[in-house]
Amino acid sequence: MKTCPNCQAALGDTDRFCHVCGAAVEPAAPEQNTAAQQGAPVYGSAPQGGYQAPVKYCEHCGNPCDIHAAVCLKCGCAFAPQKAIKPDVPSMWLRVACFFIPVLGLVLYLVERDEHPISAKAYGMAALISVIVYIVCIILWVIFMFVLVGIGATSGIMYYASML
Repeated sequence: MKTCPNCQAALGDTDRFCHVCGAAVEPAAPEQNTAAQQGAPVYGSAPQGGYQAPVKYCEHCGNPCDIHAAVCLKCGCAFAPQKAIKPDVPSMWLRVACFFIPVLGLVLYLVERDEHPISAKAYGMAALISVIVYIVCIILWVIFMFVLVGIGATSGIMYYASML
């Protein structure tokens, strides 16, 4: 067992960097791993026998590291920061706007369908529902107008017939 020269934390025999303070324990010599050179996966998964926490492998030396580690404890190679994932939750206000302005819903659907498919589908559905509602309202209005014209025409005929 080795100890860190900076913070005196207990380290493993193969650790070249302190897992507590990150100080170098001994000079890091770059090592090449044939698995890393052949394009080994950066993230591993559990073996078939049971559950094992996900492991991240160093791209430089192939050492298995904690998935949340910022540097490899063996060679000190820094891992690339992971990109934050924005949740795909559609906005209620945009859905309402897409209902009243269907063209906006179509544009949002076409723009967002690759990066945020759930939101894009919600905006497209709001636009589609609004178009269906508009069509039903127009059909009802036309029927209502025909009924009014029919009532007006029959009442006019009755008026002229009564004058004879």
